Amino acid sequence: MSPLEPALVIFDCDGVLVDSEPIANRILAEALTSEGYACSFEQSVERFLGRDLPAIVREVEDGLGQKLSE
Repeated sequence: MSPLEPALVIFDCDGVLVDSEPIANRILAEALTSEGYACSFEQSVERFLGRDLPAIVREVEDGLGQKLSE
């Protein structure tokens, strides 16, 4: 391998070729609803879009008054 030849190339396609937010929010809404926290896809987008999972879990657990299952 020459000094100018890369050993590794990483492609980040999220947001360019693939928008994962709608998929993630649909799955999140389904998971939260199954845990007893009724949440539609639209509500999930409105409340949680762009937030990290620990923040979402804290908010949901506070709303439910109990811990979510693993």
